[in-house]
Amino acid sequence: MGFLNFYFHLLLVSSTIFILVAAKNEASTDLDPKNHNIAVKVGLILDFNSSTGFLANSCISMALSDFYSINPHYTTRLALHPKNSHDVLTAASSALELVNEDQVDAIIGPQFYKEARLVAEIGGKAHVPVISFLVTSSSLWSSQTPYFVQTTVPDSSQLECITSLVQQFGWQDIVVLYQNDTEEESGNNFMPSLTESFQQASIRISYVFAISSSASISHIEKQLRHLRSMQTRVFLVHVTSPDLASRLFYLANKVELMNKGTAWIITDALSSSLSSLDATAIESMEGVLGVRPFIPKSKNLKNFKIRWNSFLLTQQDQPNYTEKYASSFNTFCLRVHDTVWALATAVEKIQLPEVKKSPEILNASSSAITNLRILEAGPRLVKEILKTNFVGLSGEFKLNGGQLETPVFQIINIAGDGENGDRTVGYWTQGRGFSRRIASAAGKGQMVVYSKRVDQVLRPIIWPGDSTEKPKAWDVPGNVVKLRVLVPKKSSFTEFVKAQEDNRTKNTYNVTGFSIDVFKAVLHALPFEVEAEFYPFVNDKGESNGTYNELVKKLNGSKAPDAVVGDVTIRANREEYVDFSLPYLESGVVMVVRAEPDRLKNIWIFMKPLSWDLWLSIVAAAIFIGVVLRMLERRLKPQNQLGMLFLFPLAALAFPERNMVGNNWARFVLVVWLFLSYILMQSYTANLSSILTVGQLRVSTDIPPCAGYQENTFVIEILKKLRINGTSYSSMEDYDKALSLGCENGGVDAIFDEIPYMKLFLHKYGSKYKMVGSTYSTGGFGFAFPTGSPLAKPVSEATLRVMEKGSIQQLEKTYFGQGYTTQYAGEDISRDSPSLTSYNFVGLFAVTAFLTLLAWGCFECSFIISRYRDRNAAISRVQSIEMTQDASAENDQQDFKEGEFLSQEESNQQVVQDHTSINIDHGAGS
Repeated sequence: MGFLNFYFHLLLVSSTIFILVAAKNEASTDLDPKNHNIAVKVGLILDFNSSTGFLANSCISMALSDFYSINPHYTTRLALHPKNSHDVLTAASSALELVNEDQVDAIIGPQFYKEARLVAEIGGKAHVPVISFLVTSSSLWSSQTPYFVQTTVPDSSQLECITSLVQQFGWQDIVVLYQNDTEEESGNNFMPSLTESFQQASIRISYVFAISSSASISHIEKQLRHLRSMQTRVFLVHVTSPDLASRLFYLANKVELMNKGTAWIITDALSSSLSSLDATAIESMEGVLGVRPFIPKSKNLKNFKIRWNSFLLTQQDQPNYTEKYASSFNTFCLRVHDTVWALATAVEKIQLPEVKKSPEILNASSSAITNLRILEAGPRLVKEILKTNFVGLSGEFKLNGGQLETPVFQIINIAGDGENGDRTVGYWTQGRGFSRRIASAAGKGQMVVYSKRVDQVLRPIIWPGDSTEKPKAWDVPGNVVKLRVLVPKKSSFTEFVKAQEDNRTKNTYNVTGFSIDVFKAVLHALPFEVEAEFYPFVNDKGESNGTYNELVKKLNGSKAPDAVVGDVTIRANREEYVDFSLPYLESGVVMVVRAEPDRLKNIWIFMKPLSWDLWLSIVAAAIFIGVVLRMLERRLKPQNQLGMLFLFPLAALAFPERNMVGNNWARFVLVVWLFLSYILMQSYTANLSSILTVGQLRVSTDIPPCAGYQENTFVIEILKKLRINGTSYSSMEDYDKALSLGCENGGVDAIFDEIPYMKLFLHKYGSKYKMVGSTYSTGGFGFAFPTGSPLAKPVSEATLRVMEKGSIQQLEKTYFGQGYTTQYAGEDISRDSPSLTSYNFVGLFAVTAFLTLLAWGCFECSFIISRYRDRNAAISRVQSIEMTQDASAENDQQDFKEGEFLSQEESNQQVVQDHTSINIDHGAGS
C-alpha cells in the first residue's frame, strides 16, 4: 500500500514538471515549436518587388533547406524575419525594427550601396552583423564598419583584372559605358573605383556614357553614333540589366561600332548572367571579352542547378516571377547560397542562447537610434563569421578584412560555341598574372604557367569582325581624311624643316626637310592609312609666330592641330600638356668653341709623345742593355772598351749586323732590345700623330664670358642658369662670324646649341671649332600630340620600325652629307699633356729586364761549367803522365844490360829511319 502511494505521488510530480516545462517551451520565443531546435532570428532586408529580391529570397530558401538537410543534428535553426525595402529610409526603418523589436542576431542585405551604408551604421552601433551578398563597393572598410561583411567579390578585384588586361594589350585610351539608374547604384560606385585603377595604370578614360535601363532606342543609337565619330575603339561595358545589354549590342552592330579593329570588354555584372540573354543577343556580342569569378565544377553544383530549375517552375504563380529566371543561373545565386551556409555555421559554433540579452530590450524604441538594443554576442558572432572557411557552390568561401577573398577570374570570349555562347580563353590570378589553366583544373604532372603578358598564355581570341588580329584600339573616323599638322617656321637650319610660301597660290606653303620626311616615313609604316597636311606656325606677316614652347602649347587650343612635327625637343615641362612620341633623333645641349694651334710648343713637339720619366726610363734601359752586352762580349772581344756601352744598343737599331756580337746569348739580348725598341717607336709615332691632329688645338677659354644660341629655343634658359651673357643668332654663318670675332671684338667665345645643329655646323666649319661634351641632357627630337591622342603610341611603334630599317640614317646622309655621323660621344678638350708615361710600359720593361738578366745568368753559368770541365780534363792528363813515368823506371833496372846491347842496335835503326824519312820528305816536296 505504501508502495502504491509513493508511485502515485511520483507520477503526480512528474506530470506537474512535464506540464510546466511544456508551458515554458510554448511561451519561449527562442525555441522552434516544430522540432524543438533553438531558433536564431535573422533579419532579411530586400526589395521583394524587384526581380533581384525575388531571386535572392528563392536562393535563401533553398540554401536553408540544403543546409539543415545535410546537418540535421545541429541545435540551432535560422529563423528569417523579412522586411521589404525599396529606398534608404525604408531600409533604415526596417533595420531599427529588426534590432529593437524583433531582436535579431544578424541581418542579411540590403541590395544597394546607400542602404547598406546606413544599415551598416545601425548594425555597428547595435553590434549586430550585417551581411551583404550584393554590394560590391570597396568603400565600406572593415575599420570603419567592423560589423559589415561583404560576401560578394568587390569591384576592386575585378577592376585589377580588367586593368591588367587592358594594360597588357597596350591600350592607353578607353570608353566606358555603364548603367546609371536611380534604383541601380552599382554604376555610380563602380566609376570612382574604375577611374582610380586606370589612373594608376596610366590608362585614360576618353569618354563616359551613362545609360539608363529605360533609355529609348533612339537615345542609345544617338550616343553610339557619337562614339563612332571618336578615335578610341576600346569599350568597357558595365551593365546589370540583360534587356539593356541586348539593346546596346544590337545597336552597336547597327551603327558599325563592332567592326574589325574594335575591342569590347564586359564586367562581371553581365558576364555572370549571359544565360539570361537570348540567342540573338549572344550573336550580336560575338567577339566580346568578359571577366567573371571562376566557379569550379562540382557534383553539388550540378545537383543544385537541377533543383533550382525545378524550384523556379513551382514559383510561376508568384507576382514577381519573370520567365527569364526559369532558365537563368548565375554567380549571384551561388553567393547567396554560400552566405547563408556561412551564417548558419557560425551561429551553431557560438551557441547564441547561452549569452544573456541586454536588459534594455523592453525599453527600446524602434524610432530612436540612441536606444538601440546591444547584442552582447555580436563581437563573437562577427568574429566567427570572418573565420568561416569552406568550399561552397561558388568555390572556396574565405573572408579577408570583411570582404570575400579575391578569387581566380575567368576570361571568356563570346563566340557562340560554348554552353552560354562563350568560351574560356584563360584565367587571371591576383599576384601571379594570366594563365591558360588554373591549378585546380590542371592534370597530374602538368605545371600551370603564369605570365604577366596575355599574348604568351591566353588561347586565341576572336575579336569583333571575326578577326584574330589584336585591335589597334583606335581609328581615324570616316569624316576625318587628313591630319592637321603644325610645323615651325625657321630661318636657320632649314635642313630640318623648311616652310616656303608657294608663289603660285597665296597662303599656301611647301613644307620639306629632314623632320618632315621622317614623319612621312613613320606615317607610311603605320598599319593604317593617314595623310598629313602641314601648316606653318606663322603670323599675318608670314614670320614665325613665337618660340617652340608657344608652338607646342597650340596643341591645347580651341582649334588645336592633330600634331606638331619638326625639330621639337622632348622636355619635361612640355610633357605636362602634350604627349610625345619616342625620339627619332638624339639631342642634348653642347658647347662649341674656337680651337687654335698651340704654336708656343711646336719647337719641342717631338718631345711631347713621351713623358720625362719615360725618356729617362729608355736611357736607363739602353745603359742596362749596354752593360749586359759588354759583360757578355768581354771574353770574346776584350778589345771593346767601356765607351761601347751605348754603341751596342744604338748601333743595333741603326745597323742590325749579324757580326756585331759573337756570343749567342748576346744575340738573344739584342733581339729583346729590338722588341722593346719597336714597341716604343710605334707608340711614339701614334701619339705624335694624335698630338699633331688633335692635341695642337686648344680651347680659347674654359668658361666663356659670353655665348651665342639659336633664336626661339630653350637654350637661353640654360645660359641664364649658368649666368652667361647670351646672344641669339639665326644661322650657321652667324655662328661662324661670332666665334671668329670673340667676345672682345663683339662676338662670342662659345656657342650653346643642341647636338644635331652643332654636328651640322661642325660638318661645315669643323676645321676651326671643337665640340665640348654635353652640357645639358634632353629627350631628343620627337613628334608632339595633344594629351590623350591615340596617335602617340602607334607613331612611337612606327618610329622604332623606321629606325630599325635604317631609313632615318639614310635621310641623314641625304640632308646632311656623308660626314654627318649618327652617333656622338662628346670629348672634352684637355690642356693637360697627352704624353705616354713609364707606367704605361711597366710590364714591357719588366719582361725586358727579366729576359736580359736571364740571358746574362745563363751565360755565366755556362762559362763556369765549361771552366770546371776543362780543369778536370787537365788534372786527368797529368795523372796519366805520372803513372806512365813510374812504370818505366821499374823496368830500366831489370833490363839495364839488355838495354845496353839493344841501344846500339836501335841507334843504328834510328839512323836508317831518319835517312829514309828525309828521302820521303824530299820526294813529297817535288
